[in-house]
This record gives sequence, C-alpha cells and structure tokens, in this order.
Amino acid sequence: MPTLSACGIGVREALAHKVSRERVGAELEGMLHGPDPVMALRLLHRLRIFSAVFALPPGAADRLSEDAFGGAACALAVEAFDEMQAWKHPESGFDQDARRRCMLAAVLLPLADVQVPVAKGRRISAASHVVREALKWKAKDAEAVDVIHATAPELIAVYKQLQGQPDGVPAPEQLRVKLGQCIRRLKQLWPAGCVTASLLHGNPAARPVDGEDLASVASAAAAVPVDAAEGEVDAEGTQRRLDFCETLLHAATAYGIADCWQWKPLLDGKQVMQAVGMKSGGPALGKLMEAAVEWQLAHPSGTAEECRAWLQAEHRVAMDTEGGSSNGEGAS
Repeated sequence: MPTLSACGIGVREALAHKVSRERVGAELEGMLHGPDPVMALRLLHRLRIFSAVFALPPGAADRLSEDAFGGAACALAVEAFDEMQAWKHPESGFDQDARRRCMLAAVLLPLADVQVPVAKGRRISAASHVVREALKWKAKDAEAVDVIHATAPELIAVYKQLQGQPDGVPAPEQLRVKLGQCIRRLKQLWPAGCVTASLLHGNPAARPVDGEDLASVASAAAAVPVDAAEGEVDAEGTQRRLDFCETLLHAATAYGIADCWQWKPLLDGKQVMQAVGMKSGGPALGKLMEAAVEWQLAHPSGTAEECRAWLQAEHRVAMDTEGGSSNGEGAS
C-alpha cells in the first residue's frame, strides 16, 4: 500500500505532467473567486502542491524551493486578503476580478523584477510567465500583475514624500502629477496597486531584486517563516498597511485626481498641434500630449483654454526652434 508521502508525490507529478494547465488555471480561478481564497492557498501550500500550480519558469524553479516561494507567497496573499477585507473606504471597493488580480499580484510579488527569456531573444517578467504559461490565464491578467508590480515602488515613493509634507501646505505640482500618473497607469486597479505597494513597503519577502539574481529572491522569500502563512492575522501590521493605503487615497481625493484615469484629455492631438504651431505629428506630438496630461493632473480644475495658453507659453518657442512650425518663423 503506498505511503501518504508517495501519494503526495504522485499528485504533484500528475499536476505537473498529466493535468492540463488550462484545468489547473480554471480550478485556481474558482478558488480565488470562492468564499475563502486564503484557505485554498494555504491548502495548496500545506499539501506541497503550490509549486505545481504556480509553476515557475525554467531557471527560477531550480533556485526557489517549495517552502521559500510557497511560504512567502501565501503569507503575502493572506495579508492582501485581510487588508482588502478591512479597507472599508467607499473608494476602495474590490469587485471579484479586482480581488483576484490583487491576490495574484501578492502571490507573485517575490518574483517582481525577475525577467526570464522567451522566444526570439525577448524577455518577460517571471510573474507574467506564470500567469500565461502555468495558469493559462488571459493576457490582460498578466498585464495587470505586471503594471501593479511596476507601479508599487512608485506609490511607495509618493507615500514617502507625503509623509514629509507639512500639514496645511499645498503639495508641489510634481507630487500631484506623480500620483496621478500612477493612478492613470493602474486605472480601476489603483486600490489594488495601493494594497500591493503596502505589502512591498518594508517587507523583505516582497522586495524586488535584480532579475538575474534569483538566489536573492529565494533568500528574501525564505525570510518569511514557513508557518507565517498558517498563523493568525497580524492586526498591527494590517493597520499599518491600511494607514499606508488611506494616506494615498486621501491625497488623491484632496488633489482632485482620484478618478483621473477616467478623464478625457482637455486637448486632442489636433488642438495641441494648433496651439504650438505644428503641421505634422510624430514623437514630438506624443511628448506634447503627455505634457498636456501632466498639466491637467497638476491643475484638475483647469480649462482647455488655460492648458492651450500654457502650451503656447512653454512649448511654442521650442517647437519653432526644432522646425515644428509651418513657416519656420519665431513665435509671435
């Protein structure tokens, strides 16, 4: 009669080689949409099949043990789920997909900044590889995880600047623009981005590392005790992470940019070209469009006319110098 250990090995082998990755991904999606996704992930780790589900790409799998990756990933997912449950602000609502993607970003956070080679010499993130190849989820899920991971350090930088901002003193335009750019990049997932950034902030298990230094990922992940994924929720830690998220959300609301990802540009491409005297588009127009959006983030109540006047004052001469005007004459 086979031993329990032998049965476990057999299950892991079957998951890795006999069960289709599409089936694995479908079952995991059901778990994360279920009533207790935390318990589901804990069971995957406890049964030592976590790495069979979240199969790491070649190279990374040889350097990260089940305990190192599974333990850290589960602990981070537990923290993310508890934080989403505790965050009651009306602007922080998480629908089913947002919750699933936030937890996925938390699980894969130990892989942040790790790059792996793919076809034709290209490289993609290890997290994206897991989502697309191990789970066979949609490209937009992989893109969501990548943008959440990429934006998290920027949100931490904004948070640190906010911490040093004196009470009652208007925030500098640069800070408002930086936060607004993060929100526009994350779109409706920006509360999930806040949660992920709060996990990354001061957490050695979630620290992004050099993409070539996988040993550092394993070392950082191993810093989280294996039983951390099984322990009680750290109420103090949850409150600290909630304070982090509330600071960012309060700032976005105070600056009038909490919904900036839904804004339409004040000026379209044709209007920008007219404002600076351009007769053709190209990369220069793209940069000016970005500048107009940044101005809008810095001046949420600004009008199209004010934005046009700013473009003319700040960029017309430069465009004329570069030969961007129709007749090459200087600005009037």
